[in-house]
Amino acid sequence: MITIKVARLGTTVLEVALNTGASVQDALTAAGLTVDGEDVRVNSSNAGLNDEVEDGDIVTLVPKVKGGQKVIKVARLGSTVQEVAVDNNASVEDALQAADIVVENEDIRLDGRSASLTESIGDASMITIVPKVKGGK
Repeated sequence: MITIKVARLGTTVLEVALNTGASVQDALTAAGLTVDGEDVRVNSSNAGLNDEVEDGDIVTLVPKVKGGQKVIKVARLGSTVQEVAVDNNASVEDALQAADIVVENEDIRLDGRSASLTESIGDASMITIVPKVKGGK
């Protein structure tokens, strides 16, 4: 028996037990997932559905990135980090919409620095939504 972690990017990671010699497809089936136009990765490398998985592997379904797009990580502090594909000229607001995150009286951080909704993402890798910090004496 081997244990594999399986997830669709941005969702809960499931752990499944499989027989030795199982395939990527076997792992996805055991986790109740089907490929829906996504790329399949095993331990961050591209993989085929018939590739064999080994104990401790992580199988992930990742949205395909088209030409003119990039993948951005987005999270509200204390919640799951999502990766979303956005156009190269996307704004912070575009990435938040793609991640289905609504900012409500919170600060936006783009790679650790303060940012606005209209700011262009550029080569940023992480957008974080954090509680506003009130000044004190």
